[in-house]
Amino acid sequence: MSAINIAVKIFGLSSAAWLSGNISALSMVSVPAVANIKADSKLSNGHAVRIWEQNFSLGKTQNPPIALASAGSLAFLAWSSRSLRTVTAVGLRSSPLFAVAAVTTIGIVPYTIACMTTTNNQLLAYAEKAKKDDLSVTETEDVDVLLQRWTSLNRVRGLLPLAGAVAAGLAVIA
Repeated sequence: MSAINIAVKIFGLSSAAWLSGNISALSMVSVPAVANIKADSKLSNGHAVRIWEQNFSLGKTQNPPIALASAGSLAFLAWSSRSLRTVTAVGLRSSPLFAVAAVTTIGIVPYTIACMTTTNNQLLAYAEKAKKDDLSVTETEDVDVLLQRWTSLNRVRGLLPLAGAVAAGLAVIA
């Protein structure tokens, strides 16, 4: 096994795991922290949705390129190991496992588009209104529901690269 192959395995597996943690932290730490502060100190929904918007913007610029680089390295490993007939310790060939890892890791992109776009767009629209102090009472009530929905959807999204890291890990222990 070449040093390049080892480096690609380390990068693919660790970047998928990092991506899962980065995404999941928003649902397990950041957005719940905003909800707790909102409940304790009367943080307005306008401010809450603006904080969410900042998290969203950071994630939008960081996560897709990392998912692409990780999935690309995992796809390379699937391709480069396709002719190997060796079976991993878990009884599966490494090539299909790397392929699954690549698909689930980059899966955050279509998942976000298919499942989260409506919620994201609604929250982004409320964030724009909040910048102008223009949220109505009804919209303010919607923010809580939308943040809860986004948190649930994002939890699922965080599982995709985690599945990729697990599949890559299984492929590596050949």
